[in-house]
Amino acid sequence: MADPTWVAAWSSGDTASSCRIKQLPLEVLIRISNDLMTTDLCSFRLTCRAIEQLLYVTFTNEFFTRKQFMIADISLQALIDISKSRLGPHLRHLHIGLDRFPDNFQRPLPDDDKERKFRQRYADHFSLWNTGCHRDMLVEAFKHLPNLESVVIRDYNSRKRTREGARAEWSSYGAPTIFDETGIRLSQATIAGWNSNTNFQFSSQVFALVTHALGVANITSLKGIEVMAKNGNQLRDFAFNIPKFSAPTILPVLHRLERLHLSINLGWRAQSAPWTQVAATAPDTMLRQFLCQCTNLKDLRINECHDSPTAMTDLLTWLAGDPNATPNGSKGGDGRAGMPSPPPALDKLEDLSLGWMSVPVAPLIKILRKLAPSLRGLELWKMTLVMPLPPGSDPSDPPRVMFWTDFMNQLRQISGLDLRHIKLGALKQAYLHRPEHHVSFKNRGVEAQYTGRHWKDFVDEVTPLLDIKWPRRLTPESEHSDDDDDDDDLADELSALEDATGESEELDGMDLAALMEDFAPGTIPPAAELLIQELMAQAEEEHEAFMGQQGAYGFGNPWDY
Repeated sequence: MADPTWVAAWSSGDTASSCRIKQLPLEVLIRISNDLMTTDLCSFRLTCRAIEQLLYVTFTNEFFTRKQFMIADISLQALIDISKSRLGPHLRHLHIGLDRFPDNFQRPLPDDDKERKFRQRYADHFSLWNTGCHRDMLVEAFKHLPNLESVVIRDYNSRKRTREGARAEWSSYGAPTIFDETGIRLSQATIAGWNSNTNFQFSSQVFALVTHALGVANITSLKGIEVMAKNGNQLRDFAFNIPKFSAPTILPVLHRLERLHLSINLGWRAQSAPWTQVAATAPDTMLRQFLCQCTNLKDLRINECHDSPTAMTDLLTWLAGDPNATPNGSKGGDGRAGMPSPPPALDKLEDLSLGWMSVPVAPLIKILRKLAPSLRGLELWKMTLVMPLPPGSDPSDPPRVMFWTDFMNQLRQISGLDLRHIKLGALKQAYLHRPEHHVSFKNRGVEAQYTGRHWKDFVDEVTPLLDIKWPRRLTPESEHSDDDDDDDDLADELSALEDATGESEELDGMDLAALMEDFAPGTIPPAAELLIQELMAQAEEEHEAFMGQQGAYGFGNPWDY
């Protein structure tokens, strides 16, 4: 049985030496707490004031330097309460999840208590969004966060909550509570179409809401805004609109930004235009005006979604332009009305990251030349280099040229470029309107990176390692080859074709002619196309033989009624 004196000292937090657990070295106490689940850790901290004080720093570093909330009253109220407590100064990175109630959820829940709670939560959510209270609550919280450095908008949860298990997630505050009350799990993905309520623009709404609230709160400590989208919540151009009535409060926030990470979709209302032409109306006008106000950026990341290669090329070309260009009246530097004439100088930019986009080599090299004096870090992830099909080439078998070799050679020759970090990963290349080819590094996989002063040596080292698994060319000699390797190649290409169509079934029993009609001429690998034609011919012969046999037995055609 425990000594009553020791129990009293434990519960009161007395500093007397009889409180034995306080005699443990702090690192041992921290090691013990590291193995506890979150609920057990909280209980352990509440056992006595001394333990709470000893673990305060490690506890706040783990749980309150960055925390995730959502645009819901239960979550925003918790954010306000935290901001006004002694924990407020510790919150430096605020994550906002795009959790929302499912749209068109008409069927009532079978449990009356859950149905009642769902109705109340949904009504609170509706009132919050349609009365402007969400902005007021954000402003109230921002005003009491003196050390806030960055705001991150994300549509997925981080799975780095190792204290709870290998794949435990950091969810938005309040989302698990709503699930426990109603049995309805809030969604972060864009599951609706363009004509279905506002799901497609939800992330853009939250982005505009956050930027306006930051401006009203006048946070001077903020250095970064990030948008992390994996579930179709890329920002549309209208998200970057800066209305005249709110510009005086928003612009100072943008001027102070040093880090801007964006996930964008330039496909909204984008006009179709030939590759060599520029659309009369740019789909990124407001984005360009937004970027022009970010004059002190040190870290810029732009992820697209391979949705509009022409628009993305146009944007990079504009960014690479001369910031001192003379404005052309009411038109921009590319001659289009309403466009900001000079691009931002970006003369302080140290880190550039581009990903999930399809662009030619030229604008990519051009923007790197502009940023060379200050650029120290370059990351290209899931980038697709595109090029028009050379005149006179065979559309079914275009020239097998490595585009990335040309990029590497031009990158190495950029004058004044002194990188300290470079990362290339999940690269692709393609001729316009032709299938993409994955690029890898021999014996290294799909990713290569280097940190140090000798980045040119790294480029020289990895350039010869660039590799593409080209489809096999068919020749008259190889058409009748019985080599097992050839059969394997055909199987591989057919498997790739199935992957491209999203089908996992065998070709037996499928409408092969309809399958081929789904592809543009020349887009099917030659070997796979030959195999499909052989299967079609074989199926037709078997059908004719079967019908002949049926006629011989006197049954006639079983499909004639």
